[in-house]
Amino acid sequence: MKALVWFRSDLRSVDNTALHHACATSDEGVIGLFVVCPGQWRSHDVAPVKVEFVLRTLRELSASLAAINIPLLIATADEIGDVPRVVLDTARTHGCHRLFYNREYEVDESRRDRAADALFRHDGREAHSFTDQSVIEPGEVLTGEGRFFSVFTPFKKAWVRVVTERGGIRTTPAPRKQPPQKLLPSPVPNSLTGFSSGVDPSLWPAGEKHAQKRLKLFAEKHITAYKALRDSPAIEGTSLLSPYLAVGALSPRQCVKAAAEANSASRSPLDSGNEGAVHWISEVVWREFYIHVMVGWPRVCMHRSFQPETEAIRWKASDAHLDAWQRGMTGVPIVDAGMRQLLCTGWMHNRVRMITAMYLSKNLFLDWRLGERHFMRHLIDGFLASNNGGWQWSASTGTDAAPYFRIFNPVSQSRKFDPEGEYIRRYVPELAGLDDETIHEPWIASPLALAGTDYPRPLVDLGATRLAAIEAFKRLRG
Repeated sequence: MKALVWFRSDLRSVDNTALHHACATSDEGVIGLFVVCPGQWRSHDVAPVKVEFVLRTLRELSASLAAINIPLLIATADEIGDVPRVVLDTARTHGCHRLFYNREYEVDESRRDRAADALFRHDGREAHSFTDQSVIEPGEVLTGEGRFFSVFTPFKKAWVRVVTERGGIRTTPAPRKQPPQKLLPSPVPNSLTGFSSGVDPSLWPAGEKHAQKRLKLFAEKHITAYKALRDSPAIEGTSLLSPYLAVGALSPRQCVKAAAEANSASRSPLDSGNEGAVHWISEVVWREFYIHVMVGWPRVCMHRSFQPETEAIRWKASDAHLDAWQRGMTGVPIVDAGMRQLLCTGWMHNRVRMITAMYLSKNLFLDWRLGERHFMRHLIDGFLASNNGGWQWSASTGTDAAPYFRIFNPVSQSRKFDPEGEYIRRYVPELAGLDDETIHEPWIASPLALAGTDYPRPLVDLGATRLAAIEAFKRLRG
């Protein structure tokens, strides 16, 4: 029978579980399908830079699939609720009796997938779904009481144990070449109305081949120094692979496997041995943890706090403060550098994501959901589970959250992780003339030092707002 492979956030031909099984079991050929759904992207705050990255990745995927005689079709649905019918209509049109896809776990996406399954089965067709977005299916790593983990460290220990018991990380074989077909692949649009980005696309070359090269280079040359360099935003000390994971140009299995091989001297390469490799694996497992949390507590997909009691917090409302934070004009250089990096490149260094998020939620005391949405609207690597998890950690509303009394001082963070101000000078050039000491808190400089610039004074007093945030959380806890 002919098979239809429905691509979503798994835009690769290598180590794609659904594609592998479709190719291994089909005797009449395989057709690929991607459904462009602008309504879904708008309602989920998907960034224009990410939409453009998806389109560029689709063009690379189409070429890879064509090499094994699989045409990639592009269809359109206005809203997410229309997608299942579009998928079924495509299967009917091209005589595909079996559907293969990799599961997604957000609430709306899960509903969409269940609806597609029901439509196919009602129509006398098969639907097969697979674990692919995470190494282990959510719900298969549980506490001794059979519950989802709400703390990362025990989750990781259990995750490592399960992966080890299953024989380690195994990627799927390359998909089998299919018989030739007369059907031609669809053209991939260059852009979509309403999703225009000003980010230079050359910053983020698209496609699984580039992603694999970047992973290989990182694993072979840079992973051993990862733990030592990962917190310094001025240098390229991270893998920069998150955009490729977000669209599925890389799988988490490929990432963990490459890191484990780089740490092969260890008897337990997932959690001991080279500190850099082990720490990077932990970052991939954090992503996995947040997916599992999203499934165990689906309210986090619906603008709800993981800790329900924190919804009683009365966040401040200040459009002026929110606007200044979004534009990188708070008067706190490390915060402003991060926010401008986001606007300029579609990405922000992870240490700075935590600094900027905690500044918004603890010093400005604005609702963390405003920041979560802004990040999603601008990040090329926007991924709901990780973005939500990170924001709730910073706001002390989430699972494994930072204790409410532990609040980053952005100036101290800046001095520690950008001691010479190189990162600040890159993205806040009006401060470039300040010395390495003053650049972290220019409000202590003489008026002449800032003459001719429009750099603002700080919006709020860092010390006073820190104490106010602590008091607000204390009241919440009685």
